[in-house]
Amino acid sequence: MTKDEIRTICEKRFAELGAEKIELQPSGKCWTLDGEFFKVTTLRSWWVLEWTDNRSQASNFGFEDVDLMPYNISEAEVLEQVNSLIVK
Repeated sequence: MTKDEIRTICEKRFAELGAEKIELQPSGKCWTLDGEFFKVTTLRSWWVLEWTDNRSQASNFGFEDVDLMPYNISEAEVLEQVNSLIVK
């Protein structure tokens, strides 16, 4: 998959679960749900989900990373990663 496809799948799932898209400076576009903040970061060969429950940290790139994941995975695997992070 491409970076844009990964980001679209993740962000669609965030929205389905009720997360709201927000802009935090200098962190950029993030999602918030139940007091937690989430971000999808796409790197050269890997992508990663990041999260924090601290707004100040979210505003200053202070996210915790979930394991780096390759682009050559299925949509179901991408959704599984998102769900494992935000579905409780």
